[in-house]
Amino acid sequence: MRTHSHTNSGAADNKIWIKLGGLFRVYSVRVWNIRDSSYKSMFSGTNIYVDDTLIGTASGSWGFHDFSLPEEKVVYGSKVTLHQPRSDYLFLLEVQVWGMSVQQHRPLQLSN
Repeated sequence: MRTHSHTNSGAADNKIWIKLGGLFRVYSVRVWNIRDSSYKSMFSGTNIYVDDTLIGTASGSWGFHDFSLPEEKVVYGSKVTLHQPRSDYLFLLEVQVWGMSVQQHRPLQLSN
């Protein structure tokens, strides 16, 4: 069985949101691209946001993308958005978000 997530259309500005359930300092967002060669290139150009802060843009059709932030770049947010500005579907296997809760100082490790 092949499990993956995708948007419902190939229209421009497709987005997938991950709500974090609170305010977190985000250290890293890791995305596993779909493995099917027919769809792998669709992830290229996808922008990764923590709230309104752009933390990276996917380049290439790699199977894994790591958007780790340097220690000096402090980014807080309550959601992560994957935004494909092109007219294309957005396919992916998994998203992991790593961070620390601002209120409770507890680690965050979310996976879809």
